[in-house]
Amino acid sequence: MARTDEFEAFQWPDFLKYMGEHWNPGEHIALIVPTGGGKTTFATGLAKTRKYVLALDVKGGDKTLKKSGWERQIKWPLSREQRKAIEDGEPMRLLVGHTGRDAVSKLKRFDLMHRVLQDVQVEGGWTLLATDLKLLTHPRFGGLWGDVEELILLARDAEVTVITDMQRPTGQPRESSDQSTWLAVGPSRDMDAASRLGEMMGRSRAAMRGAISALGELDHGFLVVSRRPNDPILITRPEKL
Repeated sequence: MARTDEFEAFQWPDFLKYMGEHWNPGEHIALIVPTGGGKTTFATGLAKTRKYVLALDVKGGDKTLKKSGWERQIKWPLSREQRKAIEDGEPMRLLVGHTGRDAVSKLKRFDLMHRVLQDVQVEGGWTLLATDLKLLTHPRFGGLWGDVEELILLARDAEVTVITDMQRPTGQPRESSDQSTWLAVGPSRDMDAASRLGEMMGRSRAAMRGAISALGELDHGFLVVSRRPNDPILITRPEKL
């Protein structure tokens, strides 16, 4: 682990341990990652530090998510056996969504996700991966922005954590970033945009620039910023699934 006054660089296992200790229930994470930057690998690995996780497979067969080895869930609510397992304290990580790209499969997939988004804020305790936010919320595709917005705004009291992502800072819905306790920025040549995001989290431009420069030395590295001013800026590189 390398450290300066501005940031700390963690090996991936050490980073996951750190987040497991400092990432509290109800604290949302916004990912800003360009296409191919490894957002799903990062988010899926991070989610494994949580006990109860629902990953929305918006594409109906996301290749990276499929490698996670999680059980696919195509019905909601959970079965009696699944509820019993949760009551017994067993971890549960589910990949939510019907497979298939035809029109019927898409309708089933997004109807299922609508029900999940509505119920998790009532139940509480879940971590929700919504790593294709554009597809999930765009009117031509999922059209579920109202559900996502409501969950992000109200989930904190229910200790529901939401992980969202967008490809560019300008495309990130404001509610997602405004309500996030953590911001993760993937590889980017736009230092100014990343610095502005850091400033939104209460970090100085100088501190962000130093961390971004160090990030540039890592292939598929991530810079992670907490809204808490005394927390270090973190740098890590996810391991492939």
